[in-house]
Amino acid sequence: MPKIRMERTHHSLITDGVHDHEQTLEAIKPFWVFFVTNTSIGTWLVGVLLAGMRLDFVEAVFVLLVGGIIGSALPAATAVLGPLTRLSQLEAGRFALGRDGNKFPAFMNWVNAIGMDVINNILSGVALVAFMATFDLHMPFWLALALLVGIQALIGIYGHHLIQESSQYTGALLGLFFIVIGIIALHQTDVAPPPVNHASTKDILSALFLLVAFNISYATYTADYTRYLPKNTPSHRVFIPVFAGLFLSLFVFGLFGYLTAATVTQATPEGVMQALQGLTGSFSPLVLFLVAFNSIPSNALNDNSAAYCLMSAGITLSRPISACIGAVLGYIVCLMASNDFIDFFTNFLFLFAHGIAPWAAIILLHWLLIGKRQSQTPSGVTRGCMIFVGVTIASVWLFSANTLYTGLLSDAVGGVDVGPYIGFVLAGLLYGASLKFWPAPQTMSWQNPWKRRA
Repeated sequence: MPKIRMERTHHSLITDGVHDHEQTLEAIKPFWVFFVTNTSIGTWLVGVLLAGMRLDFVEAVFVLLVGGIIGSALPAATAVLGPLTRLSQLEAGRFALGRDGNKFPAFMNWVNAIGMDVINNILSGVALVAFMATFDLHMPFWLALALLVGIQALIGIYGHHLIQESSQYTGALLGLFFIVIGIIALHQTDVAPPPVNHASTKDILSALFLLVAFNISYATYTADYTRYLPKNTPSHRVFIPVFAGLFLSLFVFGLFGYLTAATVTQATPEGVMQALQGLTGSFSPLVLFLVAFNSIPSNALNDNSAAYCLMSAGITLSRPISACIGAVLGYIVCLMASNDFIDFFTNFLFLFAHGIAPWAAIILLHWLLIGKRQSQTPSGVTRGCMIFVGVTIASVWLFSANTLYTGLLSDAVGGVDVGPYIGFVLAGLLYGASLKFWPAPQTMSWQNPWKRRA
């Protein structure tokens, strides 16, 4: 590997963005970042959930294709803002939401990143314990988790440049080994799990929305790893690598999860590990090691982006300290997490999608309509922020189909969580109408967002 320098640590990296001379990233690098973070046992678990919804093979492939395309397109679209603004993804939202208004989604995505840490580390921690047990060595879960979190935090402290370089190698390695594991598993199971009946329309829609929610959560991360691309990089050369990395990993590993779902008899991390051990036989130690190792590149990305978000939320700490705070909190939450892992996993994805969808609609529309002419950050809270908060609250209040909360209109739409999709359209319409009929002078002046004012 080439010599890697540490990313700048001062919070001006967030507020002012990267410098001109730092925009030297190769266009292919973001592909590996998002391929490796989605090449995980969590993606495999999504395929298991599809089988649990009683989808037959054709229905599962349809859902994986359509859900993967829709879910990957939105993060790839937000990634385009990276080289244009030179800002991290959440910080780029300040022009539409206002300096104070932007702090709320930044803080919420900091929580989101910690939650993703928990999801990845619960599975990887259990895998590491099981891996050590194959050599008759007892490792307590808290120690296994501490080892993983320590390595993740170290990479997160080093920052963007190490994440980009290491992803190219770990992505290819993990992708190859997980495909081999999938082939071995398919040979062991021989056939796909037969559904009891054909899935209902509700089940197909729920599965489709699960797939979309799984990938759109990356919409708040992607520009973090494209902003070092040269500013004149064509938009399609930003969009395509991010889209391809997310879509390919979701489709391939989700399909393997669906085809091997019959072997998962317990919807717990331990149950998933036992199923993989049974499927891969003498290869199981290697499988367990890879599952444990996989959380390292994924959560290093989470810790680094969480640091960006915490700084965008107004916490003026250095980036390494912010990354450590996220890693430590994720460790604590992991130790306290409920055993009802599947419910936590699905509820987490659906709940955050209610906020991500309207947020993405507003910042993308803002850039398309006035972004190239405006960059002085409005002070306070803008109408874009008010629309974002209002639509998010209404989306959860009316349409949430979550065990944590059921929306007032959830039964009227068949119990399918349509809130994020209605929220995306509604937020876009409201914000677009507000720009047309209520132009504000402070949003029409344009200065360089990365140039510090005297």
